[in-house]
Amino acid sequence: MSPFRRFTVASTATSLLLAASLVGCGDDDEKTPTPPPETKKPVYSLATSVFSQAGSATYVSVFDSLDVTGLDLEKAREYSGFATIGAVDGLLFVGSGEAPELSRFRVGDDGSLEAAGRVSFANYGLTSAPLYLNQFVGSTRAYMSLEESKRIVWNPSTMELSGTAEAPGLASQREGLVVKTSFDRGRVTRGDYAFQAFYWTDGNFYDFSPSSQIAVYSNTDGSLVKLIDAPCPGLDVATQDEAGNLYFSNWVFSAAAPVIEPDSAPHTCMVRIKAGELDIDASWTRSLSDLVGGRETAAFRYLGNGVGVVAAFHDEEVEINAGTAPSVVTSESHWKLWRVNLETGTASQVDGLGFIAGGYYAFTLDGRTFLLLPETDYSKTVVWELGTSGAPTKRFETLGWAYQFVKVR
Repeated sequence: MSPFRRFTVASTATSLLLAASLVGCGDDDEKTPTPPPETKKPVYSLATSVFSQAGSATYVSVFDSLDVTGLDLEKAREYSGFATIGAVDGLLFVGSGEAPELSRFRVGDDGSLEAAGRVSFANYGLTSAPLYLNQFVGSTRAYMSLEESKRIVWNPSTMELSGTAEAPGLASQREGLVVKTSFDRGRVTRGDYAFQAFYWTDGNFYDFSPSSQIAVYSNTDGSLVKLIDAPCPGLDVATQDEAGNLYFSNWVFSAAAPVIEPDSAPHTCMVRIKAGELDIDASWTRSLSDLVGGRETAAFRYLGNGVGVVAAFHDEEVEINAGTAPSVVTSESHWKLWRVNLETGTASQVDGLGFIAGGYYAFTLDGRTFLLLPETDYSKTVVWELGTSGAPTKRFETLGWAYQFVKVR
């Protein structure tokens, strides 16, 4: 499946799974939150959407340990539609699944949520304000995407909007392909700068320009500092290592054409921006294909100690020819995860997971990386912990498609 670009309707299961806690409270219109009571426990939050023929609902859970063994969705806060979550400065933000609004909450040590303000983006013509199109760059500045190439600048502390900003020089089209912004997975903040990837594709997310661009914004005033040309298609995943090096790779869409038409489509690759620099490291740009058996790759994410993980397309059990539907590549479970050692230039399959969809999600919280791997019909998601070596560890599972996992404080 191609997360966030389209949705799959799955049958709703009849029972909820396992246990963790959340209690919800009502909203209020407070703009600047009063100082929260002293808290000692950490807080994490996970969102999962359950689909049915009648529609969808999203459940937002909070818990105080990364070693939870499950989620009790009956104790989670429920939202209609496809709601989203984010966090900054110790506060939890929830994007409505059916309106262009964000709500802010303080989280108590007992898991309770206290409403602490709400902001609407309706005046900018948005019909929704999903947090996968938002980038928090600090406690007082965030960017919500508008019309692909623009940003709405807003303040998470005061819950006020301060206008829009553009990216001068970013082309709306390239050779008949239109510009698209990366989601939050393709945005990263480092020091005084925020980075956001852009790429060009057709209306079906099949044909891609062989190059992308990475916008660099100042965290001081939000201005565009520069646009960096990146010689890889469909850059939509960003990750950072311990030294501050940034890596940008593609999402699953741009892998379809080179799998189906290997002689004519641009092949997947990734680029690096070295720590302290604002340019592509031209000597480093590479394809990971040779390390994973000549396969196309997607979604490289850094784990630690020079090791990352990437999805590789395995065609052992599927026939690929000129008539193959792109969804066979982008939506079906013909991928496996591989660990890649960037220092030694070696790679090996991650044992114990089997075939997955290429559009997998991973989140690094407190130095630990968690994979969110849904079932083929998105009726259930299994959460695994993956280190730089060894087999992954199954942590818990939940109904629906779990797609966001954040640390609140």
